[in-house]
Amino acid sequence: MTSAAIQKIEGLQTVETAQEALGLTRQSTINLLSKLKKQGHVTTTGGGKQPRFYKITCYKQRPRKEGMFDLLNKHNPHFKLAEWYDHQVHGKYTVEDAILDAIDTKSFRAILATLRCFNYVKDWKKLYNEAKKRNSWNKIGALYDVARLFFRTRKMPKRYRKLHEKKRIELINGFKTTEEQYKRISEEWRVQIPFNRHDVRDL
Repeated sequence: MTSAAIQKIEGLQTVETAQEALGLTRQSTINLLSKLKKQGHVTTTGGGKQPRFYKITCYKQRPRKEGMFDLLNKHNPHFKLAEWYDHQVHGKYTVEDAILDAIDTKSFRAILATLRCFNYVKDWKKLYNEAKKRNSWNKIGALYDVARLFFRTRKMPKRYRKLHEKKRIELINGFKTTEEQYKRISEEWRVQIPFNRHDVRDL
């Protein structure tokens, strides 16, 4: 029964669509999905106020760990990012990694979503050293100072408040600082800040 059931519902399902495909009661469908999950054939996304989806495959799936999109969405309850690629994570993945990876995407929404994450930074040394390797410490500093204008943040140790790129750089290509409230931050860190007054309200 299990193998035949998987073939009927392989793909992305909700409880309701799986129930219809299988011709079972709702509780029997939930029990089956739970059993398949334990066997490694099902991974889930969503839940809570979001619809819960079940990804069902004939082969056993590796347990999924929280990646960049998961952490950015976790810390932005009113500002959700849709995954535009499958961000695979191996080993421990932290909010510091999510901030760095979001900056690397050069995505406006992903970078904007990092602002709320600065209240959850625990390892400034890791963030600083990894950002230096990626030539993005100035960007981290600028985003941190913008975040401080609107949200509670973990305090950045003073020893890390120093430039690493002396030339002017852009968070996103073609976007310049236009908002007066960001100009001091932009000058201090030599980073063009693309946000306007309405963007942060969306968070």
